[in-house]
Amino acid sequence: MIEYTITSGSPTLQELAALEFAFQLHKRPEVVIAEVKSKWAKPLLREPLVRKA
Repeated sequence: MIEYTITSGSPTLQELAALEFAFQLHKRPEVVIAEVKSKWAKPLLREPLVRKA
């Protein structure tokens, strides 16, 4: 993220207008976190075993 700081003095009206314009155009990137499901502790056999009588 870009930070704007005024180091000395007070900003002029032109500088304030330029900053407002820059803030309107600035789009924050959307961070999409991929949801990864763990395969740990999942059953290896999906169906029960056949029981012989």
